[in-house]
Amino acid sequence: MLQGNERRANLITTLKLKLTELSKAVRSIRSLSKAAAVDKVGKMILFVPALACTFVIALILAFLWYESSTIFASPQGGVAILVSPTWDPNRDLYGISVFIAGSFMCSLLAIGMAVPLGLGAAVFLSEYCTPKIRDMFKVVVEMMAAVPSIVYGLWAFAVMVPWIKGSLAPAVQNNPLTAWMPWFQGTTNGYSLLAGGLILAVMLLPTVVAVSDDALHSVPMSYREASYALGATKSETARRVVISAALPGIGAAVVLSLGRAVGETMAVLMVTGNSASIPYSLFDPCYVMTSVITNQLGYAFVYDLWRSALFAVALVLMLMSVCFTIIAKLAIRHGMKTRGLV
Repeated sequence: MLQGNERRANLITTLKLKLTELSKAVRSIRSLSKAAAVDKVGKMILFVPALACTFVIALILAFLWYESSTIFASPQGGVAILVSPTWDPNRDLYGISVFIAGSFMCSLLAIGMAVPLGLGAAVFLSEYCTPKIRDMFKVVVEMMAAVPSIVYGLWAFAVMVPWIKGSLAPAVQNNPLTAWMPWFQGTTNGYSLLAGGLILAVMLLPTVVAVSDDALHSVPMSYREASYALGATKSETARRVVISAALPGIGAAVVLSLGRAVGETMAVLMVTGNSASIPYSLFDPCYVMTSVITNQLGYAFVYDLWRSALFAVALVLMLMSVCFTIIAKLAIRHGMKTRGLV
């Protein structure tokens, strides 16, 4: 009888333990389900901004295409406006190749000056500066980035344009070493492709320096120490190890600079001369796409073809910016592959 009671008590105790473990398991499953549900909701919430960015880009492209369809469907326009060099709304001539050429040349000139100088400054700040000097220079760079573009434009208008006209152009055109070069030919009043490229380069420098410096500074110190252990000098380590490892960040700086160079308006408008002709020399005036939209949209809004032609300029500008970004990304990816980083 006693043995039966003991067995019954042991069985009840075992059942209670099993039920306790089962309840714990159920609570654990419920908490996991709740965590998974929260994680899923969070993922959906974070997906909305990413989708919104894509949707906004697509919406802008669709809007620009809709507004520019009038000129592309018109007998006075069509796809030929992309290669036509004549812009004269009074005669219904809307060739936009002069603006494409001006924006392309001005942007490439600025990038060609800003990226090497900015990368050199970033290497100096990251590899050769003491922390105190680096922090001081970083403050100056951040202040440069905060200066409004109209202020840069006023400075270029008052200082750079007269300097190009009175000092730089006569110096290179009278020097036997440079006078024969075709890109230094022609008379100039200072308003030129060179002025636009220079002021754009100055405006792009803070972006290139800040982003590249952060990328170089994020490279682990073990990379540098391993390079030094193999007998490399400080300059060799910076050139062959640190820059290679920071290539994605440096590429981001180039992409951001391209976007700003193509889209900048006010500073370039004030110093390029706004002449609807293709520049064949650095001292020739030019007309960039952002400037023609800013100058003429107010007058053109009541004329369907003229307004549509300006929207076509904006569409080409948008596509040009997208193409520049894609090309830069592909070039960066190729560079990373050749260095074994991907």
